[in-house]
This record gives sequence, structure tokens and C-alpha cells, in this order.
Amino acid sequence: MKRLQVTDFYSMLDAIGMAVIVLEVGDDGIPRYAAMNSRARVISKLPAEGWFGKTAMEVFGGSTGERALAKHIEVARAAEEVTYEINLPAVHKERYIRTTMSPVFDETGKLTHLVGSSADVTSERERDAALELAKIAKQEAEAASQAKERFLAEMSHEIRTPMNGILGICELLQDTSLDEEQSLLANTILSSTNALLKIVNEVLDFSQIIADKISLHYEPFSLRDLVDEIVTLFSAKTSFKGLEFRLDYPDAVPSVFVGDASKTRQILLNVIGNAIKFTDEGYVSLAVSYDPASARGPLQFVVSDTGCGIEESKLRSIFSAYEQAASSPQAQAEGTGLGLAISRALIERMGGDITVDSAPGQGARFSLWLNLAPDMADPRRAETAGKAVLNQINGGLEREAGIDTGIASDRLHGMKILVAEDNKTNQMVVDKMLQKLGAQVRLAENGAAAVENYLGADYDLILMDLSMPVMGGLEAARRIRQHETETGRAECRIVALTANAQKSDTRACFEVGMNGFLTKPFRRAELLACLASLD
Repeated sequence: MKRLQVTDFYSMLDAIGMAVIVLEVGDDGIPRYAAMNSRARVISKLPAEGWFGKTAMEVFGGSTGERALAKHIEVARAAEEVTYEINLPAVHKERYIRTTMSPVFDETGKLTHLVGSSADVTSERERDAALELAKIAKQEAEAASQAKERFLAEMSHEIRTPMNGILGICELLQDTSLDEEQSLLANTILSSTNALLKIVNEVLDFSQIIADKISLHYEPFSLRDLVDEIVTLFSAKTSFKGLEFRLDYPDAVPSVFVGDASKTRQILLNVIGNAIKFTDEGYVSLAVSYDPASARGPLQFVVSDTGCGIEESKLRSIFSAYEQAASSPQAQAEGTGLGLAISRALIERMGGDITVDSAPGQGARFSLWLNLAPDMADPRRAETAGKAVLNQINGGLEREAGIDTGIASDRLHGMKILVAEDNKTNQMVVDKMLQKLGAQVRLAENGAAAVENYLGADYDLILMDLSMPVMGGLEAARRIRQHETETGRAECRIVALTANAQKSDTRACFEVGMNGFLTKPFRRAELLACLASLD
């Protein structure tokens, strides 16, 4: 067999599909370059000659040479395979070289050489760096989003708490003897506070939509009842403006559908309310139809009006955030411009569509399609379930329509109620509101005081604020339930009275054993409806 020549050895090295380097370990233990193929010279940017017998420090110099020589010595001393990376300076950008270096021993076991294979991993490092930057950017965006949510939740709480006092005091004021002017002033305060509440709710809803945190809750509900309630709600507004409200709900359209009743109501309130706002004479109409073959959605609503109409230039952006449907002074003075944007987002989330046809002076026609199916399993069961859902949202309808109710008022007479609330104004409002209904009220200014009061006396009901000093309402409720479990004491009903409007707050309340949840600001009718739902 022919003995290999040096030229044959280098030819074989060049035939290998990777960069290969060979270092000889001298008696001093320092590895020096003995051979490398053309691929190794290319990625190292080394000439064909000038490196033989030299250390990495002598070849590359600087920090690169120091790191490479240190790795070579590390492999020689450890006498085992090591993988490492070094960066090589270049004209345009640094390049990263990954090398796997292995020791080679002679027949006596003496370390004689190091053999390494190298690869340019610059692209891989750039991808990793880009992914890391993207990860950091995502984390920063999520942190910013969470900070915004915390800010909105805190601002919602700070705004709703005094609003609850304003609404409650106005209701108490209306129960007193007022002359015509005083009654007008009290009603103006109420309407202005409700307008502010609507703005707060729209900003919160839109922030949830942007964060993609809107969830839908599908269950059977009576669409017929929901539409009738909305007609009742808007009848006062249309009568005040001298408008006719027309409703077309054919018998052929099913009464009960499976869907999110609250979101469906919100959509219709936004679109119909918008039509009434921009109509000064004539009519506003709502037509309901059902076509299971419709590609856009089987359930259709058409809201038409004889109002001022919409300019063609505004039709393209009418569903964008902060856009007003008209440029009249009234439009600029009312609302946030978020109602239609919220409606479109909710409709699209429900698999539907919304369009508008309009021209200046010719009114507007909004067409809404929702991908909701009728509940065919048991119409009577669905009707009952649907009315239960509507009962949950009735409080909001009553507040907007100005309807009071005597629900549960008789049952409150003589009841012992513990109210945990740190805000002095809200303490006074709830105290007077309940005492007028015949209840015996005890006040606690924080959760710890509420627990102490409960342990020392019997109560029929606890109204618990969530955000209080010393101890919050959730912890107080948890301790009360724990005490009842340990002692066998009968469970006392606990209702959260809170300015926190997030769904996570609702879940947290029920997780600690609360029985109900009422969002501030609330009016007497809503409080009574909530208490009635506990029975």
C-alpha cells in the first residue's frame, strides 16, 4: 500500500465538507497550528501560509487570539472534547465561529494533537439575537399592556367610587320634597353622571377589545324579550324628541337564540342610540329577520333613521375608533366616538358583519348580521334560561330608562345588614338607602372590621366593598366562609359592592364564596334586583 504524502493529506482535508484544523501539542503543553483545510482558512480569513507552528495568539492577536488560545489550552489540559465559540472581527460585522475540538493520543497515551471542526454560525447567532430581541419586545409590550390595564382598572375604580356617591345622593334627594327647579337640577346631575359612566364603560370595553380579552358567553336567551326591553328603554328618549320608534319583529323569526345576550344588547344599544342621537324628526326603526341560508349570518337587524345622514367621506371610517358619525355640534359634544367601533368588534367576534348606507340629509341604514342560531332543543327551557339572563341585565336597562322597582324592598324590612365600605360618602348613601327600605344597618370601614363585626353578631346579609384598607373584601369574605365551615354556622349571603369592572374581579368574588356582585355606580333598583336574585 502506498504511504500517504503530505499533498495527499491536505487533499483529503479539503475534501471534507467542513472546516478542519489540526494543532500539535508541544512539550510545553501549548497547542500550535499544524494543518488546516481550505474551508478553515476561508472562515478564519487566513492566507495559505504564515500560520504553521504558531499559536492562536500569534495568528489572530488581540482578544480573539487570547480566547482561542485559552480554549486550545483548556482542551489540552482536560484531555476531552470541548465545543466553544469565538467571534472574529470583520470589516462589516463580527462573525461567530463554533468549533468542536477533540484530543488525539499516541500509542503510549500521550497527547500529541488537537483536531477540531469549525462552522460559521453568524447567521444562527443573528437569528437567536433577533428572536431574543423579539422576546424582549413582546415582554415589554405585555408589561405595557398590563400596566395600561392596571391603570384603567385603577382609574375606573377611582372614577366609579365618587360617581356612586353622586348617583346615590341624587336618588335620596329625589325622595325629598323638591320644587320644579330643584327637581330639574337633580335630574340634570343624574343624566350627566350617567353620560360620564357611559364614557368610562366605552373606554374600558375598547381597551379590552384592543388587548383581545373580550370573551363571549353563549347560552339560550329570549331575543324577543331583549328587543322589547330595548324598545321600552328608548321610548322615553324618542318621545322626548318627538320621534316615532318603529319595530318589525315578524312571527316567523324565532324568539329564542343561543348567544351572548349581554353583548347582543350592547350592540343594539350602541347602534340604535346612535340613530336616535342624529335624528331630530321623523322616525327610527328596528327590523329583525332570520335567514338560515345567509352567508353573512342568519340573524339580521336593520336600524334605519330619518336623521341628518352621513357624508360619503366619513362612511369609510365610521367604524374606526374615536370617529363621529356626523360633524354637527351635537355630535362633537356627545360621546367618545367608540360606540360603533366597539359594536363592529363585537359583531366580528360573533362571526357577523355590519354595513352602513347613508347620504347627507337622507338618514342612515345600518345592517347587522349575527351568526346566532335558534335554540331548538327545548324552547320552553331556553325561554326560561333566556329570561334569567335578561334579569341579570335588567338593572342596567332600568337605570338608563329611569325605571324604579320595588323588587325585594318588602323583604329588606327588618333585615340586619352589615355594610363594609371605607368611603364615607358611599357609607352614608348605602346606609340611608337601606334604612329607607326598613333594614337595620351596621357599618364597617374595612374588611378586618367586617370580620370582627360578623363574629360578634348575626347578620342576614353582608354588602362588601373589595378595595379597602387594612383588609380587602376578598380576604374578609374568605375568612368569614372559613369561620362558617369550621364552626358549622349557617352561611350568610355576601354581595360585593365594588368599583372594579373587570370580569376577573367577578370570578374572584365567586371563588371566595360571595353570592352576588354589583358594580358601582349602582342605583336603588339595581341593588334591589341583585338582592332579589339571591333568593
